[in-house]
Amino acid sequence: MTMMMKRMVCVFGVGALALGCTDRNTGEATSSSSSSGNTASSLASSGVVGSSSVGSSSVGASSQGGGSSSRASSAGGSSNGGGSSAAASSGGSSSGGFACTPKAGTTLGVVTVATGFTEPVALTGPQGDARIFVVEQRGTIKIVKNGAVLPTPFLDLAGAAGPIQCCGEQGLLGLAFHPQFATNGLFYVNFTRKPDGDTQIAEFHADPGSDVAEPTSRRDLLLIDQPYSNHNAGWLEFGIDGLLYIAMGDGGAAGDPGDRAQDDTQMLGKVLRIDVDTRTGTKQYGIPSDNPFASSADGATDPRPEIWQKGLRNPYRFSFDRGTGDIYLGDVGQGAWEEISAGPNVASVNWGWDDREGRHCYEPMSGCLTANRTDPVTEHAAGDGWHSIIGGQVYRGTCFPDLVGQYFYSDYFIQRLWGFRLVNGMAQGDAQLLASNLGSVTHVHSDGLGEMYVLNHSGTLRRIVVP
Repeated sequence: MTMMMKRMVCVFGVGALALGCTDRNTGEATSSSSSSGNTASSLASSGVVGSSSVGSSSVGASSQGGGSSSRASSAGGSSNGGGSSAAASSGGSSSGGFACTPKAGTTLGVVTVATGFTEPVALTGPQGDARIFVVEQRGTIKIVKNGAVLPTPFLDLAGAAGPIQCCGEQGLLGLAFHPQFATNGLFYVNFTRKPDGDTQIAEFHADPGSDVAEPTSRRDLLLIDQPYSNHNAGWLEFGIDGLLYIAMGDGGAAGDPGDRAQDDTQMLGKVLRIDVDTRTGTKQYGIPSDNPFASSADGATDPRPEIWQKGLRNPYRFSFDRGTGDIYLGDVGQGAWEEISAGPNVASVNWGWDDREGRHCYEPMSGCLTANRTDPVTEHAAGDGWHSIIGGQVYRGTCFPDLVGQYFYSDYFIQRLWGFRLVNGMAQGDAQLLASNLGSVTHVHSDGLGEMYVLNHSGTLRRIVVP
């Protein structure tokens, strides 16, 4: 599915939710994104598995493995994407109504939890909440409760009257619940807006315990100009510090033509960090005092005070380890390397793009800048079938104690479950963990109780289990 044709090399932006091809000789990008989004669905359709259980495999049993490299470690605070996971009592109700009794073992399987979603791209849940919230690209958020998909969406921003510009790599792309959602009812979404496709970060409210949010409660926090329709990234997540992190792509086209990922006057190609509970000046959010450019004058030629880390191409999915606070970023590659970058969540990390793609020089192809650039902990070659890496999360649930500390991830085209453990800055045991075809994966993430799921773009939500 690399769609290579003579001089044309396909560039996969958001897990192939759109396909864009770049001429290696001219550098010009050609977009084949469709407003209907059917391209991705048709690509994914052959990988749909309809059974309730899809194979099993022992963690670490596969001989296949991506490389690992030492990551420069540094001391600092941690952040954990929504707070600590809630413990499910033995025999009690756990994720989406699934009964959970802790079970030993590392042999993996997946169990289908729900089907029938329309082009879903993400899943998550509020801290300590058993409901699973599934984000559909066209603008709806649906709830899985007690094992069933509720008929009324939690939030519906879709349709001609809605604010969402979709599809291709655009649409409703991210969802994060405030750490105090259970009492304040606040949550945040990331979408590309009509009519210009710019990134909008907005706040909404739902009465605590309600299965339907209040669409009129919308409060816009942050608007980011998007020069092209691709590389929008999309995920956002809270840390244990109570701050909201937003991963931004480099603005699109191919090869970061504006060098935005390394430009501190731009929010593109960065991890942003804001405080939704305060205000700084006229901004609808606060700037944390320990952000690298917190004291910036914030003019057109000044560094942006929202910036936390930089040097990213299209970190479509990222997460925090709820146990250690480490950050894990799945950064979709230009055309040669897909990568997972991981390490302590500290300020001013430069992940290297577009000087480097993975651990390799990109611009220029030799003699590129390497100083103060942090290489990924693992990378995968396009020649091995990797084209759109899907960053996942470290398991910190209670149902399967032997999986605690295991990081899970996938790729839209590989369609298999992979993983490793981050040990001393290195991806230890990076390997395929489950041989079963999972379809075109768009997210690997936990619910509010810490249990892990795999979502594919054809509409199937599966739970990772020890059979």
